[in-house]
Parts: sequence; C-alpha cells; structure tokens
Amino acid sequence: MRTAIFSDLHDRTVGFHAIMRHAQRHNADQLIYLGDVGDDRALFDALRAREIRCTFGNWEVSGLRRFPTPLKEWVATWPAKIEIDNICLTHATPDLPPTVTDTASAAAYMAQGIGWNQLFPRLNNNEEARWSALAALEMHSQRAVFHGHTHIQQVWVDAARRWRSFYGPAAFTLEMGTEDQPTRYLIGVGSAGAPQDGRALRYALYDDSDKSVQLFAVTPDG
Repeated sequence: MRTAIFSDLHDRTVGFHAIMRHAQRHNADQLIYLGDVGDDRALFDALRAREIRCTFGNWEVSGLRRFPTPLKEWVATWPAKIEIDNICLTHATPDLPPTVTDTASAAAYMAQGIGWNQLFPRLNNNEEARWSALAALEMHSQRAVFHGHTHIQQVWVDAARRWRSFYGPAAFTLEMGTEDQPTRYLIGVGSAGAPQDGRALRYALYDDSDKSVQLFAVTPDG
C-alpha cells in the first residue's frame, strides 16, 4: 500500500488541493495527515469528507476548546499516533507520555502547566529530543517515524548509534541494519502549507511493499 503523508497546512487550502492532485497522480492508496490544520473549518471538512486519517498537532490541542461542538467532538478523538506495521506516524515525536493518546487527553495534559516544547519538540534542532524519539522507536520495535511540526523536510538516520542527516526532495529505502543494531529513521515530511525550506510544498509517499520513501517538493498547482 502506498501512503501519502502530509502535515502543517496552517489554513493553506491551496496546499491541500496541490497534495491531493500530486498524490493521486502517484497512485497513493491512502492519505494520512499529521496535524496543524489551522482555523479554516473548510479544511477540516475536506479532511473529513475524504476520510483522511489524522493525528493531532499542537494547533488542534491549543484550539480544541474554541471549536464548535460537532468539530470539537471529532477532533478530540484524533490519535497521538498512527501505526503502519512497524512504522509510526505522529505530529512531532513518538516519545509521548502514555496518558496522551488523543487530542482531548493531550489538552488535559497541557492544562497541568506542561511546556509546549515538552510535548512538541522540534527534532530538526534538538538532539536530546532525537535520542528520546529513537528510544521510543526502540521500545516499540519500530523502524521509523514520519513526523511534521518542523516545517522542514529532513531525515535523520541512526545506524550503529551514529546519526546522519539529509534533506528532501529525496528517494530512499528503509534499510534493515543488523539484528543487534537495526537502522532507524526520523523522517520529517515537511509542511504542505507553510514550508520553511523554500517555497515548494512538501509531503512524503511511503510504500510498505518495498519499504521505499519518496520525499516530494510540489508546486502550488500540483
């Protein structure tokens, strides 16, 4: 199955439609959205109409109380993570407290006075958070996490406890590594609405049949 993974629209409807067109041309079987829709109710409606699975982002957590009741009831159930075999998909990091399972529980957790960077660290510039993310993958025997939040399309690879990094657009295949030291990946899909690594809109396509990943940069017209 080919899964298109996108994130961080931030009210940019043009980004949503550009990703839809591009993913369709590349034969995506399903789409998964990793949070931070914004305030545009039409975008929420579009995600729901297409039955796109969503994880919550920090915007959904902070804005949940402002949403009208029908929308609030739906967004409150968005999960912290989605799993595909041994792959994790989440907004910022797989290293989440066990009590944070959906948007509502994340909002309750943050209401205790927790700093936003604790729940939503930026893996591109926080080495400690990268190691914590890696530990979470190891705990759940997962090979990779696809995440948003940073607005930068960047991959971190841990091979034998040594990090290497590269930026998209790119195409690669998830490597196994060894039994004692499996290779693991932190894959930033970039932003589909407000990229901070150029003007192109960004998303990822993952094929679970051959473990291949394509990181795309898309023009607004798709």
